[in-house]
Amino acid sequence: MENYLPINALSAAILVSGKIDSKEQWTGPKIPVVLYRQDPPPANILDDAYTREGDPDYTDSYPPCPSPLFEIPSPAGLTLHISLGKLISEGRTGMIYECECAIPYGNEMGYKIPPMVIKIAKQFRTKDITKEATAYECMTCIQGSVVPRCYGFFQARMFDYFDFGPVSLLVLEKLGDLFELGEPLPNGAMTDMKDACSDLANLRIIHGDLRWANMLSVLEGGLPSLPSPFTGKTYGWRLIDFDCAERTTQNLPWVQTSYDEYLNRVLESIPWGDPVEPWD
Repeated sequence: MENYLPINALSAAILVSGKIDSKEQWTGPKIPVVLYRQDPPPANILDDAYTREGDPDYTDSYPPCPSPLFEIPSPAGLTLHISLGKLISEGRTGMIYECECAIPYGNEMGYKIPPMVIKIAKQFRTKDITKEATAYECMTCIQGSVVPRCYGFFQARMFDYFDFGPVSLLVLEKLGDLFELGEPLPNGAMTDMKDACSDLANLRIIHGDLRWANMLSVLEGGLPSLPSPFTGKTYGWRLIDFDCAERTTQNLPWVQTSYDEYLNRVLESIPWGDPVEPWD
């Protein structure tokens, strides 16, 4: 594999100066904004009600996570310069932007920057994106196989511009397209999605917002997918959007069944052009 940027290489990110065309077309701040990498909160903020109300020693019942199938070198302390592109999608908690990125200095290892996007928390949604950062930390071993690679959680406090809380964002691997509604699922996609959810079940991670809009293909020409540490398979599809994720000490059959029952409904609805939503 080429010498791509490791997931822990960045210590800061700068949103370079942009412009505001309209309220709907925000393409960056008027002045550069420097955000610093933050350690996500501990994993127990993801614990579900079953786990929180259970035995005080419940943490001992989580299965050990397998080691990642990729090398994580020492942090490089690099600063990523980010120029925002178009708004790709917008959800309850954040906005996803395409971006052009550069590391203008200090990149002595010659790391190549992969295609990236950034997810910026909406007003008063910092808590949600902070929780998502913790989820990605818990899923390090399946980054690049089941979920996108996460290059860090960054924040800046700017009282003169944002009096409602810190500016918060995630730097994430760019993925491809959604399943096409009204069309049959691509060959192998159903198996990939079922195996991906089984991998999450093995980590006792419950997605919490499993639906059509949160399933994306691997980006053509992007970073190569890594094999799953559980199945050894390489998937063509990934799961995104983990701000509703929870961690549970329920046993594996229970978690697996909860995925199987709902995932089948979601996947079977896509060819009909009317995807099942979590509230259906």
